[in-house]
Amino acid sequence: MAEAQGTGRAERAAVVGDPQTVIAFQAAGLAVRPVGPGEDAAAAVTELIAEGYRVIFFTEELTGALAPVLERYRREAVPCLVALPVSAGPQTGKGAAMSRLQDVVRRAVGTDLFKEQNDEQ
Repeated sequence: MAEAQGTGRAERAAVVGDPQTVIAFQAAGLAVRPVGPGEDAAAAVTELIAEGYRVIFFTEELTGALAPVLERYRREAVPCLVALPVSAGPQTGKGAAMSRLQDVVRRAVGTDLFKEQNDEQ
């Protein structure tokens, strides 16, 4: 598969998802890997890890397809795999992105920063 599209610098963060979503991140200077329907998102993420990317964001609808990769690196600090909640399109992992983000932050800082917000709602 082709190298992640980016600005040419040695980025350490990348975004995987549908082309319409990832383009905004490319404009912000992150490396992107557009993945269309039916493409192997797990292979794209695995390749980014092999290329040395330390933080990989992915769109929420890829959560199911990435389950084996997410489980493999679940207890690792690096790579940090973070689901991006999306508001449009089919969401097979609806709510999963926020839950995973909450878990990643809890492990990183030692407390649930979202708990207070969730309790207020």
